Order: sequence, then structure tokens, then C-alpha cells
Amino acid sequence: MVLGSWAWALAATSMGAVQAAEARALGPGHTPDMPGQDELALVAHDARLAAMVVVVCGVLVGLSALRRREALAGAAGAAAAVVVANVVLGPVVDGGSVLVAGVCLAVVACSAGALAARVGAVRAAARPSRLPLVLAAALAAGTLPVLVLQGMTSDRYVEWVPPALATANPATALGLGVAVAAASGVLARRTADVVVAVLLPLAALAVLLQPSGSGWQVREDLWVPGVVLGLAAAPALVTTRGSARGRVVAAAVLAAAVGVMALVPHVLLLPVVVGGMFGLVVTGPAGAYVNYDGLPVVGGGLVLAALLLLPQVPTGWLHRHWAAPDAAGRTVVS
Repeated sequence: MVLGSWAWALAATSMGAVQAAEARALGPGHTPDMPGQDELALVAHDARLAAMVVVVCGVLVGLSALRRREALAGAAGAAAAVVVANVVLGPVVDGGSVLVAGVCLAVVACSAGALAARVGAVRAAARPSRLPLVLAAALAAGTLPVLVLQGMTSDRYVEWVPPALATANPATALGLGVAVAAASGVLARRTADVVVAVLLPLAALAVLLQPSGSGWQVREDLWVPGVVLGLAAAPALVTTRGSARGRVVAAAVLAAAVGVMALVPHVLLLPVVVGGMFGLVVTGPAGAYVNYDGLPVVGGGLVLAALLLLPQVPTGWLHRHWAAPDAAGRTVVS
């Protein structure tokens, strides 16, 4: 949550600098290789959305010890509060202190999450659910690869992106990697799986980030999103399988999918476009909109997260809702 709040504050406090950079780019000597009208601002709004995803992942992991209804209610309340805060606090913190902006967002998210969890509390005894952790792992793993598609370090943008906004992307990537490791580590059933749950997100970050001067930047090679998605999704999809055969099958399917995405990265285009429009609905009230250039991409992480959740359905929700004992007492799926 700290990393997500920091990344959001870096992007939100630099909106004025982004607009100034756009004005310079659109001045005399403008070429098609420079940012167009509101294009750089759209990238900044997209970066803010990615940071908001990190905060929601932090709430899901933080509330996972509660009962499922309480945890999900708290996460939903925190997500709604963060969306509202992005609209209301964004113009207020623009050009201000990064520390103050980050603290404000964290306080809003924590307060709303705690209040919503209390409202959603149930009196009946119930054990904590794995669902909040599964959601956090999928959401973080799905969002991590789409950071590559923002193009913030491309030749088109790199000269015009303010330093604070450029720092927001690596901070967001680090927060998403931590969220994957935390959620997958708690979900893991064996000590070896916990080690894998930590090492694979670190490997994903090693592929995603590269040194740039005194800092880090997101790598933009076309093969990177598929590999990062596979490494980030592997802990939750593979290590949670009970049998050795299930692990081998899950690993083989995931490896094949990674190979396809690395060789044919355009397969990610459809989820990115569909999810990008949803992301625009969320960030539109804060001032984001598409002009003749630019496309929001972070919302595509939600679509990828939904696809990552599908393998979890047959062993959990589907079995619980459609499984029924037959005459001999054996469980069958109707």
C-alpha cells in the first residue's frame, strides 16, 4: 500500500508538469513522433490507475485474515474510496508534496477499507477465505505486464515525461511484484512453494525493469509482457495444485501460453483494448480521455486478471455450487 500510494502521489503531483511538457511538444517544430494533444496526460492518468491497483491489492492482502465477506467488503470499499480520491484529491495535490499526497491516499484507503469491512462483518462463525489472496495475486499478475505497453520510456515519450512520473512506473511495478509474492506466499501449501512464490515475482521484476542512469525503467521489448505475465502468474496457478500431475499440467499449459505471447505479442491486444476502455471509465471523471493519439492500457490488466482466475473456478466456486452427492455418497458435478 505504501508503494502504491507513493506511485500515485508521484503521478498525481506531476500533472501540471505533464501539461507543460505537452504544451512544449505541441509548440513550433511539432512532429508526429512527439506526444499529441492530451496524449501524455492520458499516460499519466494510466499510471495513476496502475498505482491504485497496487493499493487495492494491498488492501486484499491486508484483510485476507478476516472472513471472506468482511475482506471482500473492505476491499470493495477501499477500491471505491480510491477511485473517488483520484478524482477529488488529484487536482488538489497537483504540484504539491509527494509525501502529503501519498499519506492522504493511504489514509483514505485504510479508513474506507476498515469501515466497509466492519459494515460487512457477519455474526456467524466462518473461517478466513483464500479468495482475497487469489484475487490479489491475479490482479497484480495481470497488471504487471501491461506496464510495458504504456511506452513511457519510448523515443516518443522519454524526452517529455517529467522525472516524477517516470519514477512512478518502477514504483508501481515493485508494488505489484510485492503483492504477487505476498499473496502467493500465503496461498502456498509447502515451504518450497513459498520460496517459489517469492523467487518468481523477483524474476518477473528482473525481466521487466532495467537500469537507467541512477534509477530504473520499464523494459519495452515486445517479448517482455508475455514472459512477465507467465512468471508472475505461475506461483498462484502452479504451486497451489495439490497433485504432482496437476502441477505438471498447469506448468506445461502456462509455459505454452508464455511462448505464444512472447512470439506473437499481438494476442494481448484484444484484452488491452477492452480493458483499456474500462480503465478510461474509471479515470475519465479525473480528466482522462482519448484524443487522436494514445490508448489507456492498464485496464487491460483487469481482463488478464479475470483470465487468470478462470483456472481457479473448477476447484473452488464451481465445485461448491454445482457439486452434489450421488446415491452412493460420492460427489459428482451436475
